[in-house]
Amino acid sequence: MIMKNFIKISAVFLMLMVVACSSNSKDDLKYGAQEEIGWIQFLSTNPSIITGSIDSPVEIQIGVNIQVPVTTQDLVISYDLVRVSGLDPNTVFSNNGQIISPAGETSYAGPDTGTSSIYVYLPTIDFDIEEIPTPLAEAMIFDVVLTGTNISGVTVGLAGETFSTVQRVRICPSTDLSGDVFLGDYVLTVPSGPSLFATPIFTDGQIVTLVASGVNGTSRQFMAPYLPEFSDSPETMSFSFVNGRIIIGVTVSGTGCSSAISIGPNTDSVLSTPCDDSSIRLNYFDFLNGSGGCGVENEPIQLLLTKV
Repeated sequence: MIMKNFIKISAVFLMLMVVACSSNSKDDLKYGAQEEIGWIQFLSTNPSIITGSIDSPVEIQIGVNIQVPVTTQDLVISYDLVRVSGLDPNTVFSNNGQIISPAGETSYAGPDTGTSSIYVYLPTIDFDIEEIPTPLAEAMIFDVVLTGTNISGVTVGLAGETFSTVQRVRICPSTDLSGDVFLGDYVLTVPSGPSLFATPIFTDGQIVTLVASGVNGTSRQFMAPYLPEFSDSPETMSFSFVNGRIIIGVTVSGTGCSSAISIGPNTDSVLSTPCDDSSIRLNYFDFLNGSGGCGVENEPIQLLLTKV
């Protein structure tokens, strides 16, 4: 009898030990039992890059995810700005390296525990692009690094887990003339290979010169012979930078079967404006909309311009 009671008491003791240990698990930390214990992190997964542009003077906002059930005091989150290349963000932006999240809690239905409390306020670290002196000579790239909080139980990231605590920001120069980019000599290559006539589309490896055109100088032109084995007269090729995309113009060539072949935008594969002017990819359709009378239409070709 004494032995049986001892076994029962031991079993209860072991159950209490299991409950006590499990109350410190990650699930409980995530879903609610303890106040002012948890972690902060970014919403994205490393490596992640947020891109802005001088041409789009709006704020860049980086959300900070707070994994804490409840805070009874304001949560002060500290961060550093670390230059990677270009201008130093610490000399450009008025950020003081801290954001403050007010104390609070919000009820929601937890996945296993019914109704519990978890802090769901999403503060943001903001950067005003209009604070950047223009023009930018090169892309401005820096990291935002979470460094700590004013509450000892709220850590940066969770030990042993892979959470994003570093966010990279890239701000691109203007594509207009103030930035003095996407201009000058480039090597033209044709990664897509020969034309349907089994001859080169343009001369691979030739040097072309980009010049500005259009309103505010946001368009570019270069001249190169199309199908040089048939005609050495250069064609004018044009493209524009519009809302972060490369918009290609239509070129009517001097070559064709029963009519002139047009080369124009491949609307199935519109590319983004690169953040630096070291290389530019241009996606075209050869025989645009059946032009040239050669029995084919909309054959995709790509030109690559690499700065000399």
